[in-house]
Amino acid sequence: MAQTFTAYYQAVTFAAGKNMASVLNQHATEVIKIRRVGLLNAQTVAVTGVLCQLELRHYTGAGLAAPTSVTPVKHDSANTLPTTAVYGHAGTPSGTPVTLRRVFWSSDEAAISTATSDEFETYVPLNIIFDAGYGDSNVQPLTLNQDEMVTVYNTTGAAGLLDVWIEFTKE
Repeated sequence: MAQTFTAYYQAVTFAAGKNMASVLNQHATEVIKIRRVGLLNAQTVAVTGVLCQLELRHYTGAGLAAPTSVTPVKHDSANTLPTTAVYGHAGTPSGTPVTLRRVFWSSDEAAISTATSDEFETYVPLNIIFDAGYGDSNVQPLTLNQDEMVTVYNTTGAAGLLDVWIEFTKE
């Protein structure tokens, strides 16, 4: 069984043109496989929300300058994190991006008493934007070789807070 980790990016402030969460593999032989990516509307106080456009991007020839770092959680305490990977939000991504998914996101605060899009964004089955198909061994996860990165990137909108989680394995 592959060593598994979750990188959690908590309460990241929206801004247009911002890297909201990234995993960058810089190692020559270790491979990181992205299994799932999910979003959570983390805005708890009233804001004038906007409709944000988020993109799940895969970069080749990637770099990430000056991110706010996060430390992934090991699913087994005996696991060892990938040696030279970078996990962070903000900062400046570089390289050649390809958009894998584009999602629209309400950055308004969630109020569980109503049933609008900003409330549905708090339900885990509904907020997964990438799932490599754990139950089907024929579905290949998103593989990060050396100098490749996956990023949740906000192209528009500047209100509210977002939590992002990226589940990955090291092989």
